[in-house]
Parts: sequence; C-alpha cells; structure tokens
Amino acid sequence: MNTVASPEIHLDDVYNGTPFEHFVCDKMGVGRQYFDTLVVKGTFTLKKGARAELAPEQRPIVFADEPWNLDDPERSALRVAGEVLLTKPNTDVIVSGHAHAPSGEPQTDWSTSVEVRGKELEVEAGAHAVGPNAWRYSVREGWNLSDPEPVTKVPIRYDLAFGGAYQAWEAEEDGALGWRVWADNPSGIGFFDTEHMDGEQAYAAPQWLPEAAWFGRTRDVPLAGYGPIARPWPSRLRHAGTYDDQWLKEARRSIERGIPADYARDFDPRFFQCAHPSLIMPRYLVGDEVIRLTGLMPGEPTFTFQLPCIALEAKLRDAGGTEQVQLLCLDTVNIDTDAATVSLCWRLSVAQQRKIGRASITLKEVS
Repeated sequence: MNTVASPEIHLDDVYNGTPFEHFVCDKMGVGRQYFDTLVVKGTFTLKKGARAELAPEQRPIVFADEPWNLDDPERSALRVAGEVLLTKPNTDVIVSGHAHAPSGEPQTDWSTSVEVRGKELEVEAGAHAVGPNAWRYSVREGWNLSDPEPVTKVPIRYDLAFGGAYQAWEAEEDGALGWRVWADNPSGIGFFDTEHMDGEQAYAAPQWLPEAAWFGRTRDVPLAGYGPIARPWPSRLRHAGTYDDQWLKEARRSIERGIPADYARDFDPRFFQCAHPSLIMPRYLVGDEVIRLTGLMPGEPTFTFQLPCIALEAKLRDAGGTEQVQLLCLDTVNIDTDAATVSLCWRLSVAQQRKIGRASITLKEVS
C-alpha cells in the first residue's frame, strides 16, 4: 500500500497580539483541498445594558463535540460543540446553562427568547420553559399530564425537549422489537404512544416546547431550545451530502491508497453550523450587535447587552514575503447564562496552496 501523507501546515508562525487563546491546524475541504485553519476564542463578562467586558478567566478552545450521554453518543444531545473545524458560512448563536424564572421565585412555566439585533439584522427565537411534569395512568381517567412543579430554573438541554425513542413490536418484522425515534430530537422526552406505555410507570413530559405547542395550538412539535445541535440530527445531516454506492467505491479506493476519503460532491458547509436553526444568523456578525435575553438570566426578566465591539485582523505573509490583511470571521457566539459570560470564536481558513507561513493577529475596534 502506498501511503500518502496529508500536506504539512504552512502557517506555523503566529503572533497573537490579543489576550485570547488561539489554535492552528490543517483541515480538508471538498475535493481534498487542504487549508490551514486558525481559531481564536475570547471570553467576556456580560454587563446589563452595556458592552461585554474581557473576562478575567478565558475559556479554552473546545477540540471536539462532547455529548451529554457518553453511553449513547449517537442519540445524545451535545453538552458542548467542538470549535476546531474548517468553516461556518454564517454565525451560530448558542445559549447554555439554565433558563431562570423571571421573578426569581419558583414558577410552573415561563416564556423565553433570544433576540439579536444589528445593522440590517433582526433575529428572534423563542421557547417555553416548563417545570418537571409527567404522564400518569389511572383506571378512571386514563393517561393524564400532571401540573408542572414550580422551579426557579430549567436546564437548557435538548434531552428535556420533545422527542426521544421507544421500543415497539414491529409486525412486519416477525414481531421483533424495533426502535421508533423522533428524528428531530432523538435525545428528548415525550415521544411515545399509549399502546406501548406501562401503566405502572410515570413518563416525563418535555420541559422545553415551542410556544405554539405549549398553548395547544399545534400538535407538530419542532425542536425547542438554544443549545448546540449534534451532527447526526436532520437539521445538520441534510447538508452532509449524498453518500451513495458510487461515493463508497471511491472512498474505498482512496483508503486503499492511503488517501483520506473525500466529502460527497454535494457537501454543503452549512453542515458545520451547530446552532438551533432559528439562531443561525443570515450572515457573519460584526461584533457590535445587541442581544436581548428574556426569561433566561437569573434575577432578570429581560437582560440586554452588546457584544464587545471588536474584530480580529490578521496580517498574512506568504513564502515570497508578500503581505495582505484579512479579517477573521466571527462565527460562534456562545452565551452562558449561569456564568454570565459570552464566548466568541473567530476563524480564518487559508488554502495551503497560498503558502501562508506567518500570521499576525491584532484587535480592531468596530466603529
């Protein structure tokens, strides 16, 4: 077997003139085109009604997806999404932590929302947070949903949103047990039918629902929440491309030659976007946008802050000494409601054929 090594990183000299952590690696794109990818991450403290300020403790770059359920990672929701990847065509806005009751006192349920506003940009996403409740069976009334317990906070996790999976007898397969899965959220709760429920058990009901579903206006229950989406889930997988028999043959030939298998020809880089679909921005954020959180921050019915009004600029130099300046793309905004912080990820991927050997990163104020 002939082993073909991946190209070496050209960008091996990085001057980081920022207070943020950075990381450089090589990434393969469609057509086995290789890139040197530079990721920079900064963490800021939220200030109500003001710009976020540099946090005393900077969070490290996350190198890989981390599921909540390590025993069943394929169905699990993500605790955190990896930040070392080739590209994102637009900015992801993600919220982690807990949704906190607006009054600060225990409540059975409340509305939440995330609004992002900038120049010619207005995006809003919402969901309903609910205290723990469950379906229980009685001979007299059948299956009934209990009243939600009053709580002061609800974890922002998709395994508490509508979805999940259950085993059912499949007549067409000789009566074997098979899994029925709610594809949009295989990690969730509340997806079942009464024919396959045990009347001696209580079945947890969703604590995250779209507003329309909570108020009974629809039976269609799309994914509700603000966390990162896992790669196998439909909203991302639909962008992964077509991996048919022809692709499989080509992939096998490549592996036999020691070459990594290529992406599908119709691969769409939107696959790398991991935010809830309603919080994938229509473009890259600039860095001065205003974000309004409702029903999410502790002790605050609404909490408005501004991103830190900075951009990152890289002066690039190739092997021949030619220089050019390029802005890094702000492609991830991750708000932690418990820590009252926001982490920003900027990214720059340059084709290795450009032979960029040095990058000097500096801060630039957004006017």
